Amino acid sequence: MGAREYDPRTGRWLQRDPIEVAFGDPNLYRYCGNDPLNAVDPSGLDWLDTMANFWAGVGDSLTFGLTDRVRDWLGVNDAVDKTSVAYRAGEYTEVGAEILLTGGSKVLVRKALQKGAKRIRSEALAMTWHIPRNGKQLHHINPLLGHPGGKHALFPLGGLNKKIHSGWWNLRLIDRATHKKLHRRMKRLEDALRWHTNRYTIPARTLNNLRRDLENTEECP
Repeated sequence: MGAREYDPRTGRWLQRDPIEVAFGDPNLYRYCGNDPLNAVDPSGLDWLDTMANFWAGVGDSLTFGLTDRVRDWLGVNDAVDKTSVAYRAGEYTEVGAEILLTGGSKVLVRKALQKGAKRIRSEALAMTWHIPRNGKQLHHINPLLGHPGGKHALFPLGGLNKKIHSGWWNLRLIDRATHKKLHRRMKRLEDALRWHTNRYTIPARTLNNLRRDLENTEECP
């Protein structure tokens, strides 16, 4: 079971923790960062190493292996176990997150378009009429439908329940200049996400991950 043999009948490990053996540490909870309730170590190895491998997998998938090359250049790549379960979990967790983001965006855009801009504005006004503006503009932090100029938001909330899209948590009173600035900033971020996460990049990352995993497996003695 992981790095040690476990006897389920007695509920005991048959070997000492390799971390304890390596460091001669009498602290039996060092393997989980002294937090056995919240940090687990199913492999029997250091949980920090497991997390490092996981996030290395996330980064390598996201950057098409660029972070792998950077670690090589810095001479620190030996610290990452690219054949570990944690590393591969990181790779495909990143791909899964992209799929969820892309699919979620399409669902929200479709719902907002089906409801229609007029109805969305009417719902928002009905939810916020009682809020004093005092010369400022009421800004929806996550857009109802789109940005000034007509471009649809990547994750519009207008198609959802009015208590969601115009709840207090999504509202902010700001001046006109700040309002435009925030929309421009969010639009740039959304454009970057559209470019980085789409129907072309997701399969490409998946294939690249599979190729890299195969190479790492073949190199493993």
